Amino acid sequence: MWYLLYKLVRPILPISGGIATWIIARFCDAEPQQAIAAAIAFALGTIGSSLYHYATANWMYTRKSERFKFKNPKALRFIGIIFFCLSLGIAAIWLPKLCALIYIFDALAIIAYSLKLSAHWSTKNILMSIVCTTPIIIGWLAGTQTHPIVFWGMGLTSFAYLAREIVKDVKDIIANNGKRVTLPMVLGPERALQLSGALLIIATFLLFGFLQFTKTTMQISFASMSALVLLITGAMLIFSKKAGRCETQIQFAVVLMLFALI
Repeated sequence: MWYLLYKLVRPILPISGGIATWIIARFCDAEPQQAIAAAIAFALGTIGSSLYHYATANWMYTRKSERFKFKNPKALRFIGIIFFCLSLGIAAIWLPKLCALIYIFDALAIIAYSLKLSAHWSTKNILMSIVCTTPIIIGWLAGTQTHPIVFWGMGLTSFAYLAREIVKDVKDIIANNGKRVTLPMVLGPERALQLSGALLIIATFLLFGFLQFTKTTMQISFASMSALVLLITGAMLIFSKKAGRCETQIQFAVVLMLFALI
């Protein structure tokens, strides 16, 4: 039961998303209570997204549905909606209206993604790369809304997560067969991985622009390590044309970028 709950909620996602929102909010001079509210709201929304998505689109996930037989997906979907409502409630009470609108967008995007948009790469990958930038946007809106780092962060995050989505589709190409039309099915796995690598190289150049906002030696070190991981991962994808652990490496690079803001 607990293992099922762990796999459904995927706690690394709400935790990392909440921390990212808090870090950006504090970096953009948000009030402490607003930064905390933004982080909690995003974490709750992410939990709701995981539950709703699994309950709605589990027919696309052969491996998960074989391992986990959830008897009442409607109940799981309802619980996901409750988490969405909690997220929106916190945003409406403690955060600026624009933040609440972003949380509404995220909820609607996940619902549309689960029902239809995840079936084709043209909507699946792009939508997820946009949703993954929302912690930066929310943190910025919760703060002074004047810090220029946000635009560099949004560009970096969107390219990095778009690359990550393509790598995931390569690894899931067998499970997705007959259920989705993914980019690796259109271009072939090797070309898709090379495209993913090229996106990471672009993200690396954006991260070099990000360095102008770092001040301490620690911040510069984390940002430099993030750039190095992205560059190495991009080169691996372009030249070796193998997914390997690249998905994890991209996530690690994004985490390093966030630590550069502490």
